[in-house]
Amino acid sequence: MIKGVEMAISMAEFVSRCYQCGTCSGVCPKARVKPGFLPRRIVHENITGFSSRAVSSGAGWDCLTCGICQKKCPMKVEFLEMFLSMRKEMSNGAGVPCKLAHENFLGSSFYNIMKNEKIKPKRKHLLAKDVKISDTSEVLYFTGCLPYLDIIFKDDVGFEGMEIANNTIRLLNAVGVEPAVLDEEKCCGHDQLWRGDLKTFEELGVQNKNLVKYKTIVTSCPECLRTLAVDYKERLGITLNVKHISEFLVDKAAKLAPNGKKAITFHDSCRLGRYMQTYEQPRELLKSMGYEIKEMARNREDSLCCSISAWVNCDDENKELRRRKLDEAIATDAEILVTPCPKCQIHLKCLQVDKSEPGRKIRIADLSTVLAENLKR
Repeated sequence: MIKGVEMAISMAEFVSRCYQCGTCSGVCPKARVKPGFLPRRIVHENITGFSSRAVSSGAGWDCLTCGICQKKCPMKVEFLEMFLSMRKEMSNGAGVPCKLAHENFLGSSFYNIMKNEKIKPKRKHLLAKDVKISDTSEVLYFTGCLPYLDIIFKDDVGFEGMEIANNTIRLLNAVGVEPAVLDEEKCCGHDQLWRGDLKTFEELGVQNKNLVKYKTIVTSCPECLRTLAVDYKERLGITLNVKHISEFLVDKAAKLAPNGKKAITFHDSCRLGRYMQTYEQPRELLKSMGYEIKEMARNREDSLCCSISAWVNCDDENKELRRRKLDEAIATDAEILVTPCPKCQIHLKCLQVDKSEPGRKIRIADLSTVLAENLKR
């Protein structure tokens, strides 16, 4: 598991073990599509006293935070902590401002509304009529930002949104769990943390401190999983027992009726895979329900990132990475590209609906949706 961040340490300390082998630049997907972007160079600037130059260049926003450089580094250099430190400085006014995708919807205004303690979201009324929840359950389903992303992207790119939430609860119901759902739940703060806005992240986290009363928290979002399980503990001192829906269901698969006979391919999202080491549980679930898994050329810890994290930088280089990801999926001859991360689905479907990108036809569906399609309603 990739360590949490500690911004008090200097950027040079994070990367002081580097001996400039260049492995990071060799495996970096962004380095392959953006001329001049080399993690090795940025590390060198930090350990040779030129960290201000690295910050002012804006290169900190180009990083995908996919974590493959840190995973492959023979010296275990903490690249992610370095980039987070750079982003903290840049978000405080140093260097190039953050370039956000969908700024009008998912910029600072959204999070300023979300962190307002007087704002009380309402989620339960958005759920489907057939799902069963219980206010007294020891298991909480953390819906995250699915209701908001559904509004923004459902008509735009065909995002499943609330269907992911409903299907996750249907799966829980199928194994005998009626989870609690909190109206007052706030965003986990993942995006603000990874944009370097620690203040907003901490404000959101404090408002979620009531989550400690639940024995288990289940989420269908790997970003929520990482944030609640790791970052809340390391940065806020809030210890939670959090599981991705695939982790929660994998030892209960016998209660799910196998019915799938389609060939699928599975996308290992960065947060679920390289960050949380959850590779086999989703595959075991899919196999138990009869699906044939056709692996992409790059899978598990070598999986290619969907190209955007925390809505930072949606540019031509990132678009090229999405092309490569979809081309890998299509090359497997699978009928469905299964994603365990809602945002990965948004980014990949965004390319599919782009009229300048014809021909990339493969169904993209969330893991919870594919599994729930086998349940008898």
